[in-house]
Amino acid sequence: MLGSRPILRYALLGGAISGATIGLPVLGFLNCACCAGVMLGGFLAVFFAVKDLGDEAYQVSRTDALQLGVFSGLAGAVIGTILYGLVMLVAGDVVHEILLSILREGDIRSALPPEFLEAFDDAMEGQGDFSLIDLIGHLFIWLFLAPLFGLVGGLIGYSLLRNKMNEPPPSLSSPSEMTP
Repeated sequence: MLGSRPILRYALLGGAISGATIGLPVLGFLNCACCAGVMLGGFLAVFFAVKDLGDEAYQVSRTDALQLGVFSGLAGAVIGTILYGLVMLVAGDVVHEILLSILREGDIRSALPPEFLEAFDDAMEGQGDFSLIDLIGHLFIWLFLAPLFGLVGGLIGYSLLRNKMNEPPPSLSSPSEMTP
């Protein structure tokens, strides 16, 4: 058990990675593969805890890994929403613009049915300006998803790093067992 150790520090490090994949458009594509970026944040939170503890890494339990994953997901949701809001204010909806340019000018246009293209154009034109409601919706969605996938990443980290965690040093029961 990590006990009184600063579990929040490791969770914030993992949450920063998760938040970057949640809030930044280019890195956000990692989350298209079953929230891989958020799971990476949970994994890295466990990794940082194990690396920081060194010889005492045996103290990291499965429960600690679960907590690290969940907290890194929560931190990632908040950090990612802040980054998302900043990107939307500065650059606008970059991802939709890229998709529109690909569909309007690319060779893929001839492969898609015209009904799809009309529906996509209508949906994109219906997009209003960025608002506080968008930001709150983004936060609530990720407050639900990120802890779940962060938890999975924490468990994966525990499973993969378990063999790197040394066993506790043997304790000597009496001074007579000590040799000079």
